[in-house]
Amino acid sequence: MKNRHIGFLYAAAAVLLCGSILSCGADAKTKDSSDPSGTSAGTDTQTAEPAETTLTDAVPELDFGGTSLRTIQQEQATYYFYTDTENGEPVNDVIFQRNRHTEERFNVVIEESTVDVYSTVSSLVRNAVTAGEDAYDLVLSQIFKSGSDAAAGYFYDWYELPYIDLSMPWYTKSINEAAVGDKLFMVESDLSLSYTQQTWMMLYNATKASALDLPDFYEMVDNGTWTIDKLYEYSSTAYSDVNGDGTQDDGDFYGFAATPGGCLLTGYLYAGEGRLVEVSDDLALSYPIAEEHSIDVLTKISRLFFDNPGAIKKTDALRGTRMSLFPKGNILFEAMQAGDLILDDMRQMDDMFGVLPMPKYDESQSEYYTVVDGGADIMTIPITVTQTEMIGAVVEAMSAESWQNVTGTYIDLALEQKGTRDERSVTMLRSILDSRIIDFGYLYDSGSGYALKLETLVKNADQLKSSIDKNIKAVNKFYEGVLDTLTSSEN
Repeated sequence: MKNRHIGFLYAAAAVLLCGSILSCGADAKTKDSSDPSGTSAGTDTQTAEPAETTLTDAVPELDFGGTSLRTIQQEQATYYFYTDTENGEPVNDVIFQRNRHTEERFNVVIEESTVDVYSTVSSLVRNAVTAGEDAYDLVLSQIFKSGSDAAAGYFYDWYELPYIDLSMPWYTKSINEAAVGDKLFMVESDLSLSYTQQTWMMLYNATKASALDLPDFYEMVDNGTWTIDKLYEYSSTAYSDVNGDGTQDDGDFYGFAATPGGCLLTGYLYAGEGRLVEVSDDLALSYPIAEEHSIDVLTKISRLFFDNPGAIKKTDALRGTRMSLFPKGNILFEAMQAGDLILDDMRQMDDMFGVLPMPKYDESQSEYYTVVDGGADIMTIPITVTQTEMIGAVVEAMSAESWQNVTGTYIDLALEQKGTRDERSVTMLRSILDSRIIDFGYLYDSGSGYALKLETLVKNADQLKSSIDKNIKAVNKFYEGVLDTLTSSEN
């Protein structure tokens, strides 16, 4: 088994390395649940000075003679890889500056990205590779679609690229879990801002939590007691018929937004240290989803979503509750993506909110985990590329600079609220980003594994094991086909 477990408390220390981005906030324990910053009126605070230590890449001085880096990217993103001008918007400008620094450092030209829907991106890349054309150096497209393309043999092995150091903090720490034997065809780093934007996390309404006299959730995270059972406990009793009409509708207050979806449910599963499918170093497949622990996690998820008297259950409202009811103050807890925080409804929210990791399975679980939605970008390289040294150097350097500058600027923007930032939410969000899990089973699911079947599975908790077993033959055949292609002599 490759390294997977990343200490959540250690991850928080990564914030200190990024001194140009973040500073430590006040004491970790909040004084009032309605004040997630950890301070209340009249309370003195101490703010640590930004750390002076800066971690940078180890790419040497190189000159690529004005060659171009050609990228293609799906349009499902708020911020793209390329921007041609500064416009005063912080994230846009820091992306522009990162690209210019890279061009000057390596004497390269970063071309404007081709941007299209992910299915078209896939077709363009496949057509180019099939024709033997070296058309693109770097592809940033949907995780699940890229997994399908990788399984068809269209991508280059990242382990073969020079200068790429996957041990550095700008790469997802569990990235080697996505390897197939000694090959790695998909990579995530801070260079892919979409990967940050679509990270699953938990938000809570801090104003309403204070009014309900609920405990300090940041303290619960710090002492390891933020679990899925606690989420159920506090959400199940929070419903209130605010408009007094005797029916549950959008005018009421709910403890939990319970609209399930495949990728979201995978986030809950992985947060509870459950897993879908794994492949060993010797290419043997196993199915932890069918084992006792994952079954227990899924059972808890089923109870939270389908047997929760405090939950709003709207089958068509996954984004609706995130974009409407939570910002209006009608939801106590909701799983959301980091990118949701920059939208107008959230920026204009009257209540204070706090950022939490997805809940653990139980208190004995040592770490917090999350995943990124399968619609986010992932980085791949077409197998027809010729400029491998340039690609490796540029991706490594740009990933490092993104970690140093772009991600922090985005976090600052995401957590602005009425002109203020909650420092505990800043450190919490950075730690959540450092706890993301990426592995073979999720990346190569492509809709044919278990990820998008979870909603159907958890609706019937008493039949979980039999339903999983019923699908295992077809799922195993699918993953065997993936392994056969990825380990062929042509790859």
